[in-house]
Amino acid sequence: MTDDSTLPETLTLVEAYRAAFFMTDMYIGLESSPDEGLVLFHQYLQSDPARWEDWQKSVRTALRFDADTDPLVGNLSRD
Repeated sequence: MTDDSTLPETLTLVEAYRAAFFMTDMYIGLESSPDEGLVLFHQYLQSDPARWEDWQKSVRTALRFDADTDPLVGNLSRD
C-alpha cells in the first residue's frame, strides 16, 4: 500500500483492474447525469463473469504498443 503522494511504477493485473474500476466508479459518482453506457460498463465490471478474461485480453493489447492506436498519444505529456 502507498500513501497518496507516492505511486508505484508498476501494478499487478489485479491492482490495475481495481484502478480502472475505481476510476469509473469515481467518475460516475461525480457526474450529475453520467452517460448510460458508462454506467452499464461499470455494472459489467462488477458482474459479468467474462470480465476477467476481457481484462487480460485488453492488457495484452495494451502491451503491444502501437503509436497509431495509443489512447495516450496526444493526451499526456511525454518526456
